[in-house]
Amino acid sequence: MNNKISTFFDKGPILITGHINPDGDALGASFCLKILFDKQDIEADINFDIQNKLPSNLDHLPYYLITNNMKDSYETVFVFDCGNPSRLGKYEEVILKASNIIVIDHHIDPTFGTVQIVDSEAASTTQVLYRQLIKEGFAIDKTMANCLLTGLITDTGRFQYSNTTSEVFNIASELLKIGADLALISENIYGSIEFNALKLQSEIINRIVLEKEIQFTYSTVYQEDYKKYNIDPEETDFLIDVVRLVKDANIALLLKEQSDGSFKGSLRSRNNFNVQELASLFDGGGHKAASGFSSTLSEKEIIEKIKNAIKI
Repeated sequence: MNNKISTFFDKGPILITGHINPDGDALGASFCLKILFDKQDIEADINFDIQNKLPSNLDHLPYYLITNNMKDSYETVFVFDCGNPSRLGKYEEVILKASNIIVIDHHIDPTFGTVQIVDSEAASTTQVLYRQLIKEGFAIDKTMANCLLTGLITDTGRFQYSNTTSEVFNIASELLKIGADLALISENIYGSIEFNALKLQSEIINRIVLEKEIQFTYSTVYQEDYKKYNIDPEETDFLIDVVRLVKDANIALLLKEQSDGSFKGSLRSRNNFNVQELASLFDGGGHKAASGFSSTLSEKEIIEKIKNAIKI
């Protein structure tokens, strides 16, 4: 099978997208391809199912490129960082009707796509895309490099997770040579937090529970917290890294209550524990070091289900 992405560059109309409520990796990869298309005068829409707001700590990315008016149908769709069509949100139907669905990802065994460019051992989707762009001879400019580096940084936890390999550092080095601004990206993602979010952090810390016998720690953000501190949910994504700091835990969970009473969970691990297996209990996904899920179960039921799975 021909896995050159350039094969589909003239098969429009084209849509670029990723999973629902995209993170730094999905956004970074998607914007990188959109910038490449714009440089080559290739028309392409870019959009995602964004249920709240795009996070301000990623606003160094070119948010202005997001398309306001979507088409009713697309011949070709590039899907980043999404292994299951159910994670496409409101655009699932229009995407699955496309003749060409190119899935570029680093998750295990995506369940859709006419072409799959996937490496489950890669640290990020931007790492997979970088390889592909180099392989096909495309030049990467400074803006594209910033997008690619954003995905590398977020999905390796600032190069701290076990998925950080020598190749990751080599790619980061090449992106820095091109002009990627590591200081800007790192400061925006990790060094600048909304004041009210920082105040909320103290409550989340007070709620942390450590199940020492199974090396599991967790905490929860409730809807009333967002109201009390007048803060948007997307400004609290960093809190999982606070929960993960517990020294005696290999597995960390942050639950975030949604407006409909359901929960979104963020999982992190250390010492090579595969939290993707835990996320899959709720039809979620991700990778070994960081995964996520959504569930209509109660807070207690979710925690008990995870604890039981860890004990096995």
